[in-house]
Amino acid sequence: MTDFPNRQQLYEELISARQELKRSLLFLTSDETRQPGIHAQWCIRDVVSHVTGREAALFAAVRNLVNEGDPCFPDPLDDREFNMAAIQRRRDFSMAEVMDEMDSLRQQIMRYLRRLPNRALFGPHEIRATGEQQSIADVLHATIAHDYLHADGIWQWRAEVGLLHLDDFRRHIMRERHEFLNAMGGMHESDMVSVETCGYWTVRDLMAHVLSWDEEIYRTVKHWTGERAWQDGALYDDEWNEREVNQRAGMDVIELADGLATYHRRILQFCDNAAPADLVVVARTPWGEPMALLSLLYEMAAHDAVHRNDIETMRGKKKQSRQRKR
Repeated sequence: MTDFPNRQQLYEELISARQELKRSLLFLTSDETRQPGIHAQWCIRDVVSHVTGREAALFAAVRNLVNEGDPCFPDPLDDREFNMAAIQRRRDFSMAEVMDEMDSLRQQIMRYLRRLPNRALFGPHEIRATGEQQSIADVLHATIAHDYLHADGIWQWRAEVGLLHLDDFRRHIMRERHEFLNAMGGMHESDMVSVETCGYWTVRDLMAHVLSWDEEIYRTVKHWTGERAWQDGALYDDEWNEREVNQRAGMDVIELADGLATYHRRILQFCDNAAPADLVVVARTPWGEPMALLSLLYEMAAHDAVHRNDIETMRGKKKQSRQRKR
């Protein structure tokens, strides 16, 4: 029996890299995506057109490679010619149209990859043009690196030309925290500590969970580019989450709310005082994913949104239950 690498990890890395590329585009206007200068005379829309063209070539090449080998794999043309053709083909597309095409291609690729057996995904295939051996996984790893390369380039360019839209990021992060806390409005404390809301976690448990991440994110942003000895060998998994919630079991909901307000404010103040160039530096998150510091803060807000939805769903079900009993 042949042992193959972890295909689920490969899929997750593909998704993470593409998410970072898309986060690098957050809050840009249509006009700003057409502003030249990010790469010679390319604009951001050109970069995304290039990525989209490469995605289309990747999909075709992977299918050909599985079926019979591809003499032109992985690029069908000289790089410069290929890039110019990809950009020119989408010259009249809006940014939204280019993004839609890129997303559609990625969805098709992921569906195709999930049907491939491990031998086809990780096994060597001969490239007829060169006689070299290459696996589809090798090409996908190059695609992951390619997404991160352009995400970093976009972040750096935005910081240099003053297009980070920090006020928009700040408003979004504050709004998600406000809505998370607002979702608990009017709840009796007895319900907050007894009604299961996320699995068997209560609202109080969710507050403790989010606070534990606020504290971890605050420690992380202060040492974003430095050593983080406490994270060496740490697994930020379900067991870690359970342990952190249990460590805060003695805190009541008022203490938890105070902690949430305090650490959220500290995180925002730290970032308010950071230079734009520092906010786009890429490092690894506690869970090991590379991203810009601004992306980490955006993901923190997304985490708030997930658990706000848990609370709103629980309260909606509770309301329906009361209505049925009438």
